Amino acid sequence: MFKDLMARFGKGAAKVDLVLNRNQFQLGDVAEGKLVIQGGTVEQKINKIDVRLMVVIRHDETEYVHAVTSIPFYESFIIHPGEYKEFPFQYQLPYDLLISGNYVTYFFNTKLDIAGGVDQKDRDYIEILCPHSLQQVLDALSQLGFREKNDSRKFNGHVQEFALFPTDFLQGKAEELEFVVAMQHDGVRLLLELDLYSFGHEKELKREVFIPNHLLDSEAELVSELKGILEEMVDYAHTGYHHESHYGHSHHGHGYHSSGMAGAVGGFAAGVIGAMVVNEMLDNDDNDDDDGGLEDFFEDDD
Repeated sequence: MFKDLMARFGKGAAKVDLVLNRNQFQLGDVAEGKLVIQGGTVEQKINKIDVRLMVVIRHDETEYVHAVTSIPFYESFIIHPGEYKEFPFQYQLPYDLLISGNYVTYFFNTKLDIAGGVDQKDRDYIEILCPHSLQQVLDALSQLGFREKNDSRKFNGHVQEFALFPTDFLQGKAEELEFVVAMQHDGVRLLLELDLYSFGHEKELKREVFIPNHLLDSEAELVSELKGILEEMVDYAHTGYHHESHYGHSHHGHGYHSSGMAGAVGGFAAGVIGAMVVNEMLDNDDNDDDDGGLEDFFEDDD
């Protein structure tokens, strides 16, 4: 009787543990593992097991926690004292998730629903890695001396922004390089924003470029291409002359509205994390002073 009473309050109750085969994933990967149920000191009825993939988005000083999906498991069953049960676990991750970073984290939250008792929980953090083509771009920029900033990979309510600073190439000329990326079957499309030092003031220059797969597969050529693009942007800022890149098209100035960024990383996240959260994030931004950022690319054309 005493054991039953204590189990109702969680002492000596059954435990749940989600054991994943790994904790780092690409978009679209299948997370696999097992659900382990360990019986406690008394017999208990398990109503169900519920696994949720949760995303935590940090925006300014607020954390928004939202369920990406819920994965219910099995019908109710009885777990006997000390009994060990194991169930296979498998879940395919969506292709439209944000990439993990300082401002975006994920975890599986597993709940063991115990009839007449305190539910038992387990939390397992996972990391969503950059897609291969995006990582190739980051590696090439790293070859040029660019390093990701602490606030890189923020979600601005529309898309995820990557922010880097120069340590070699363009050091002293540029303060920051930001970009949004859209994954396409034949390459990647980048919306670049280069913040330049100009007569004691910061000057922002924006450009859209397309990098085809054959360039992504050659590190040396990709480094050369990105270096040339950034040099053109700096030259344009000083002279107003622009040489059109062989790959893709480019645009300059704050007034440009992108029409080719369908599939931008984070572009579907507004739906994933919920309209209420996004609206709150954007309302907070409206109250802040803003001189226009990469989100300008995603305004609707009049």
